[in-house]
Amino acid sequence: MRSGLSYIMLTTSLSSYSCAESDRLETPNPGALPPLPEVTAELVQQRFEERPARELQIALVGEVRGEIEPCGCPTLPYGGFLRRQVVLDELRATGALIQVDAGELLLKGLATRRSKNREERAAALMSLSADVGVDVWVPGPTDLLALGIDGIAALPESEAPPVASATWARPTAETLLPPTQVVERDGIRIGVVGLSGRPSAPRLLEALAPADPVAATRAAVAALPADLDLVVAVGSISDEAADAVAAAVPELSLMLTTRGEELDPPRHVGPVTIVESPDRGRFLQVLTLRLGSTSDVPVTFLPEPQDWRTRMTLREQGDTESSALSELEAQFVEVGRGRNLGWLRTIPLAPDLDGRAVAHGAVADTVARFKEETLEKAVEVAASPPPEAEAGYATAGRCVSCHRSEFGRWTLTDHARSWESLLSRGATDDPECIGCHSTGFGEPGGFGELTPSNVRRFKGVQCESCHGPMGGHPDDATVESKTVDMEACVGCHDPANSPEFEWENYLRRSVCQDLSTPAVPEEP
Repeated sequence: MRSGLSYIMLTTSLSSYSCAESDRLETPNPGALPPLPEVTAELVQQRFEERPARELQIALVGEVRGEIEPCGCPTLPYGGFLRRQVVLDELRATGALIQVDAGELLLKGLATRRSKNREERAAALMSLSADVGVDVWVPGPTDLLALGIDGIAALPESEAPPVASATWARPTAETLLPPTQVVERDGIRIGVVGLSGRPSAPRLLEALAPADPVAATRAAVAALPADLDLVVAVGSISDEAADAVAAAVPELSLMLTTRGEELDPPRHVGPVTIVESPDRGRFLQVLTLRLGSTSDVPVTFLPEPQDWRTRMTLREQGDTESSALSELEAQFVEVGRGRNLGWLRTIPLAPDLDGRAVAHGAVADTVARFKEETLEKAVEVAASPPPEAEAGYATAGRCVSCHRSEFGRWTLTDHARSWESLLSRGATDDPECIGCHSTGFGEPGGFGELTPSNVRRFKGVQCESCHGPMGGHPDDATVESKTVDMEACVGCHDPANSPEFEWENYLRRSVCQDLSTPAVPEEP
């Protein structure tokens, strides 16, 4: 054991794994990590009113953005509610746990392919969040876009986790949702202030009067009970707004937010520590707290992370007579007098968790039901005729009769082999995958029932995925091919599933035209 305990501020949220957790990382995290904050000892010298020690874990997730299960396509295929349930169950076995969702949960994407079953997906996501035990959900702007103002204000308690937002108000100044929630676990009471981000959609802003985050937070904190153990702000406000709130409302112990434009390392603004959540629900940010003072005392990230890890390991071994554990506990008692101590871990929801996921239970049943209903709806819609004056699907088997050279080039692209990637993963019956690895899935006159003949006709990202349905062409002069544009691509090549997508480079790799030789300009 070391003779002393040194102080270090929070490390970046993607570099604070324990040894066991880092072993789960099977692929490196793409992109540069945020810089480490400078070491400072400002808070180390301060002690406050002493209270009996209380221990609590807070699990933070944010910007799930419609991801029910991890997609196999991204560089980092982590996440999913089943994996999250495994980690949460393990955390609950070690002590009291509160789980918060900072928002941007429901909406998978604005493109057509991703938003066809928006209502059903939103319902499944809210149900899954309740299934995994989210204690407070602070809806974000895209959640409001998915449900609408009246829909989010009228959420039944049985279909969603408890919600909070102090910043969304109607023009009458009436708050749209409860500004706060109080969560109690094992006798520890936490006050959560919801700080929803400002919507950008004009139609939503016309029906809302978003409150100033600083004023809203002050009012919400003042209305909370006085006997709380901790006061935490949670939500999707911008980095600038979060810093302003932290600087103006020192009664907060922590701020837990979505990642914003990029993932920033945890930072201190005044006495308040701001922690951001990685997106897509791929990681859990887990704060382990040992509270030894009052709720208005800042969380000091002492002792060193390695001391927290060693303490956790020794406790899990169950040897209460261990001299090493006794010595370490004594050190925690000494450093924790008159302080609220904390340790941040970022736990990846990696593929190794799949073997420990429960095949049955609320979470698994909700996922299975959503998939089954999605497939049933796709069959129903595909069996219906296309709208009047719109073409149906011809499939590439018809296109090749006239466009042999283009078809030949297409067969050399990844689009042509996209169904084979589902075969290798055993995902050919997963509606979360089929839509981007086939043509016309769930569209009128398109791909519905998963019969061998339908699979042969519609598998792969064929001509009509990019050029639009071409049934009746060339005999019907009203059926014309669409020009391929970026909007047609980002429905599947979104930041989650295609993080390295770059329009011009991807176009050259997938287009059926010969772009190898530049066009010769015509003479004047």
